[in-house]
Amino acid sequence: MQILIYHGKYGDEYWLADAPERLNAALQQLFQRLDEWHCYEDDEEGLAEARAGNPKAIRWILDRHNGYEYEGWDLEEATDPCTP
Repeated sequence: MQILIYHGKYGDEYWLADAPERLNAALQQLFQRLDEWHCYEDDEEGLAEARAGNPKAIRWILDRHNGYEYEGWDLEEATDPCTP
């Protein structure tokens, strides 16, 4: 099972990302949060497409900013304790 972990200023946050739909939803939520916090310049390449909800543009911007202070995130494997 895969989870998305955001390494934020106020602690880590986690989203279930075990299916393509959940991964896209998690990336969109992370992008929206960072956009609300003004992490992106209005003239940044691909920003209009990402704000319109384009999953490829969202992933491209998040990948490009990954590693910036308070913008880091990872995809990690998690174990389901109910599965033998």
